[in-house]
Amino acid sequence: MLRKIEVAVPSILDKPLTYIWPFAEFPKVGQLVEVPLKSKVTLGVVWNTKVEQVDTNYAIKEVVSNYQVYLPEAFVTFFKKFADYTYTALGVLVKHVLPKELALPEITSAKYVYSAPKLTNEQAAASEAILKTFGNFHISLLDGVTGSGKTEIYLESSAKAYENGQQVLILLPEIALTAQFRQRFIEKFGQKPLIWHSQITAKQRSQIWHQALQGAPCIVFGARSALLLPFSNLGLLVVDEEHDSSYKQDEVMLYHARDMAILRAHVENIPVVLVSATPSLETIYNAMQGKYTHLKVESRYGNASMPVVNILSMRDLKKSKLASQWLHPILFQEIQSRLFCGEQTLLFLNRRGFAPLTVCGGCGFKITCKSCDVALVQHRNQPRLHCHYCNFVQPIPETCPECNQPDLTACGPGVERLSEDLIRLLPNARILSVTSDLVNTPKRTQEMVDGILNNQYDIIVGTQMLSKGYHFPNITLVGVVDADMGLSGPDLRCAERTYQQLHQVSGRCGREQKPGTVYLQTFDPDHLVIQAVASWDQENFVKLELEDREIHGMPPFGRLSSLVLSGSDNTEVLSFCRRLLNSAPKHSSIMIMGPVPAPLARIKNQFRWRFLLKYPRGFAIQQFIRCWFNGISKPSNIRLIVDIDPLAFH
Repeated sequence: MLRKIEVAVPSILDKPLTYIWPFAEFPKVGQLVEVPLKSKVTLGVVWNTKVEQVDTNYAIKEVVSNYQVYLPEAFVTFFKKFADYTYTALGVLVKHVLPKELALPEITSAKYVYSAPKLTNEQAAASEAILKTFGNFHISLLDGVTGSGKTEIYLESSAKAYENGQQVLILLPEIALTAQFRQRFIEKFGQKPLIWHSQITAKQRSQIWHQALQGAPCIVFGARSALLLPFSNLGLLVVDEEHDSSYKQDEVMLYHARDMAILRAHVENIPVVLVSATPSLETIYNAMQGKYTHLKVESRYGNASMPVVNILSMRDLKKSKLASQWLHPILFQEIQSRLFCGEQTLLFLNRRGFAPLTVCGGCGFKITCKSCDVALVQHRNQPRLHCHYCNFVQPIPETCPECNQPDLTACGPGVERLSEDLIRLLPNARILSVTSDLVNTPKRTQEMVDGILNNQYDIIVGTQMLSKGYHFPNITLVGVVDADMGLSGPDLRCAERTYQQLHQVSGRCGREQKPGTVYLQTFDPDHLVIQAVASWDQENFVKLELEDREIHGMPPFGRLSSLVLSGSDNTEVLSFCRRLLNSAPKHSSIMIMGPVPAPLARIKNQFRWRFLLKYPRGFAIQQFIRCWFNGISKPSNIRLIVDIDPLAFH
């Protein structure tokens, strides 16, 4: 009798497909095979070898070939739990886990020789505490002020795991951070680390994938997708900048890499270290509850001291009398002082382009995207109006599209506009603009890092790309141009996120011998967040924010899930949303809010409606959603996105 097996294949399917196993040897769960799928042959993974009976009206196809390549058992378990928790279709996850083809590359493992630095007493105590967790599942929060040497601590732990013959995965929130970390790693280990992100070559991708699978000792730095590498000998997992929202993937597969790292560490029975100067409220709460070991490093490394943070009120300033309409006179004077001393300034403005809005001064018409409910961002370095949601681009018109008057005005500053203003005011200053539009490859990132470290620039004007992780010893002044920017919006974490961002960017200066100074420009100088950043009072901010969250039953005290439905016909989408609401199972523990138009109600000509589900910790929301959706048929032209534990609410 022919044996039937189930194979998970890269597709949109939420279940494995049944195939006939025609080979003499017994198949194993996790084994890689080639199977026919539609009109082609694709790589898949054996998911179930005990298929009792299949009711089907069509002939079951055979497995084409099998490989003596097996995903580790713990990895397959993690795989299943990942798909179940995040409500990700099994086929979609397979597509992101398996290589496109199974070419077996020649692998040469680097031999790392760790050059241990002298740690401070605080660093040594934290490192020792992490080492004691080796061999068991344990979560440590490494919470240290900016510049306290947290990287040295987890590199020390990584070296010990490597010396024990194990593999280490260190997650970084953004590709841009790998450039400076790569150099610091070479200085400590004498060799390049393995680096995994979306911009490495296919050859590098294949080599790292197979090296992880083979279990040879290695240390991998990676973006969030590195979490899906099939390590077979993982000994330590590190999540640097654990608070960073970049760890949340909000397209195709919706998951938070920090949370899934904890899940993987639990499955693998290994320690995980969460690292941050501004831990997320969820992480701090878990540490307060005793679920995580809280390791604190409260002093900067060496003789460096925390910078002095000053608040500059922008109220009642007459812009016509200012040298720069975007900079407070005191901040502008401080920039000039740093130029005279040969020190560097970082100006933080989290807006790409020249201006966020173009408006007609005559009729008030705002130039918006034809496909999205957002304003087009004006760029001048490559002149255009650009939608950052659908990538629509159009030339900057000379006259208003509505009234034909030549009275178009760029409103507000972006990084390009502020840089242009500084070039006019300080013609001898060497100015660098840093945004994801301009620094968008590993090569450009490395050039940016090298240029700043080698003092090729006096003033760096940048977005959030530069707010975390970097160590530039000659930056002694940080100016936050619009500290109020993130304090309002449809996001329960807007205060937390703004605090983290301002705290992190403030920590970019005064990191070695030269003292640092920070200026926060604000129209609301008495705001809790502004005051907390200025006084380095994280404890009080966390206390008040947690109290507010508890009153309203919001995370970390309660849980949320988001459902976003979209389609090209607004009436049809709303009609289906109402049917969906009427078919929802009744349960006293869950509150269903909506449907309401999403804050961004139209993107790429798709009308968007949202439900928000609120429920207590421990409630099996995935089971509830599956039960709910099984009772109603969704039209094929309506898209549904389920986001468990959402970070974005747009």
